[in-house]
Amino acid sequence: MVRMVKSNFPKRGEVWWVCFDPSIGTEMKKTRPAIVMSNDSANEFLERIQVVPLTSNTARVYPSEALVTVQGKKSKAAADQVATVSKKRVYKKIGSLNARDLAEAEYVLKIQLGL
Repeated sequence: MVRMVKSNFPKRGEVWWVCFDPSIGTEMKKTRPAIVMSNDSANEFLERIQVVPLTSNTARVYPSEALVTVQGKKSKAAADQVATVSKKRVYKKIGSLNARDLAEAEYVLKIQLGL
């Protein structure tokens, strides 16, 4: 995987490919898109970020999940799977959420964390 350079760090609201393996039990598995949720100051200077993984399984949407669109494709943001990951697990930017979808992802993350 490619190491992040300071000028190309993941930014809040962007969607990147993230390798979640190895995983245990019901944790999200495999390499999948994830929304960067941590703040940009931390994203630039720390070696880890907080992300909410996406899944293409949109059949059911629970209170801690939000439907979002990434490059014209519907996905489900799974805030119950929020994770802190090393930037070494993050390797390619896919796109960015629009303001409405980012607000929805923030809302379900707050529900999940009880904020």
